[in-house]
Parts: sequence; structure tokens; C-alpha cells
Amino acid sequence: MKRLLLYMVFLLSAMTLNAQKDFEKVSIEILPESELIIGGSTNVNKFDCRFNIDHINKYMIVRFAQQEECFIFNDFKLQFLTEGFDCGNKRMNSDFQDLLVAEDYPEIMISVDKVEFISAEYLKAFITVQIAGKENNYELPVQTGNSRFKGKFKMNIRDFGLEPPKKALGLIVVDEMIEVQFDLKISD
Repeated sequence: MKRLLLYMVFLLSAMTLNAQKDFEKVSIEILPESELIIGGSTNVNKFDCRFNIDHINKYMIVRFAQQEECFIFNDFKLQFLTEGFDCGNKRMNSDFQDLLVAEDYPEIMISVDKVEFISAEYLKAFITVQIAGKENNYELPVQTGNSRFKGKFKMNIRDFGLEPPKKALGLIVVDEMIEVQFDLKISD
């Protein structure tokens, strides 16, 4: 209940801010050196699924408003087609697609809602991640410098209504915690 109340206050604040602020626009290009990796583990092994950056819209307009020590974004969304992830072999790719229910939800959406300036090298990002039709909010530190944004955060796949798969008659079980690592390089 407390979390819902905080979420409602944040939502109303954001709506009020959006109504009051004029958003500036900037064009950005996501450079090919950018990386997104989803990593996880089983009771037997670890795995990394790397996103092929060619599967993302490289050019976008970002709308933002500055408020004190932060930027508020208006509709800054990164869409990652699930077919763009490579986990190292066909079987693992297929299992990853099944886990994400890619047939019904072919993309992962990350919305950057707000960033706070912590220091010259660090930001605190407030993001919304949508997987399999469900959304969750995260706060994470982001290292920044030279038009580069680097960080990582952990997610529980059960928070998205996903079940960790079991293989080999239940002998191999995927851990429900996964780590998302990103290294976003942009040009404006």
C-alpha cells in the first residue's frame, strides 16, 4: 500500500511537471560500439545474452526538462527486439526467447524517466523496464563521461511474471535473478 501511494505521488508529480515544463529537444545517435548484455546463471553454468545493436533505432529525438539537479524525460524509450539477443548458440537463443515469451512480446522496452546528477562522473537513473507486458521501476548508478553511459542492475524475472526455466528433467535450473549490463555510447 505504501509503495502504491509513493508511486501515485510520483506519477502526479511527473504529470504536473510535464504540464508545467517546456521540454527541450536534442537529436542523438546510438553508436555501434554500444552494448547491452543480459547475464544469468544456472545451478551448472553462467550465460550472457548480448544484444546486436543493429536491432535498435539508432537515431532518436530526446525531450527533456531540467529541474534543479536532474533531467526529466518525456517519452525517452529504448526498444530492444528480443530476436536481437545472441546467447551463444541456437538452443540457448531459443530458450531465452521462450523465457521472454517473445512470440507474444517481441520487444523489451526501457524508458528513461529521470536522471539525477550525483557527481561529474556519476548519475542516478530512474528507469522503467517492460518485459512480457509487465513493468517494473529501477534506480541505478550510471557512470558517465565522453558521451558514454555505463552501468548494471539486477532484476528478478519473477517480477515480470516469468518462470525460471528448468532443463534436463529439472536437473538444470535457471536462477531467477538476472543482471543487465549496458555501455551506451551516443553522439549528438
